[in-house]
Amino acid sequence: MNMTFGVGNVMGTGFRVWFRNLIPFLLITAIFYAPPWLWAASALQADPTPENLRHVSIVFISASMLTWPLNIFVSAVLTYGVVMELHGQRASIGACFATGLSRFLPALGVGILAALATIGATFLLIIPGLIVFCMLYVATTVSVIERPGVMASLRRSRELTQGHKMEIFGILFLLGLISIAVSFVFGGIVISKPTTLEQAFANMRHQLYFNMIHQVLFGSLSAVMASVAYCFLRAEKEGTSAAELAAIFD
Repeated sequence: MNMTFGVGNVMGTGFRVWFRNLIPFLLITAIFYAPPWLWAASALQADPTPENLRHVSIVFISASMLTWPLNIFVSAVLTYGVVMELHGQRASIGACFATGLSRFLPALGVGILAALATIGATFLLIIPGLIVFCMLYVATTVSVIERPGVMASLRRSRELTQGHKMEIFGILFLLGLISIAVSFVFGGIVISKPTTLEQAFANMRHQLYFNMIHQVLFGSLSAVMASVAYCFLRAEKEGTSAAELAAIFD
């Protein structure tokens, strides 16, 4: 396999790994995303009144915000599956959960600090925020595989991504375009302009189902891409093979 880091190489491998493990990866992601969206679904059981519509809207916003920390769970758990797939082996759902959850707390700390750093840089200007985001793109994966500690994971990600921020931006840009295109096409189909409260509630149900499917698909795909990017960076900069990365989990 050509392990040269590039947009085409990383995305091609990422999609291949994702499709080969589509069912288990989607199932793992759906399990993590289920609680906030079940909460939103329960709120939609209320009578269609203006007060309940406002309440449902607040619940939807809250559920969407809760998916951010859940993304860290997904990344931590799917990392093991990606490494094993690149090694030529298939990881079970149980093994992915066991490995990912055992490394979750450091990954959570890394994810929070990376988000704060990105937000802080974005407050200055958009460009610094994008640079920091690309610089810390593989920090969570580093914390899962190498376990160097929270701050060391951030520094390690900065080292690995040095010289490749434009390629990482290209990966993120293309994933974003695909996500926006899917939202535009299918979101417009399932969600129509409401004229009554009943239709507004029906729209919210359709939006709930669409958001769940969309987030499961792109949440799992994004986690896979970050892990693949990390493996390619290690291979190019340090000559580390997938077999050596897989041996870390033994």
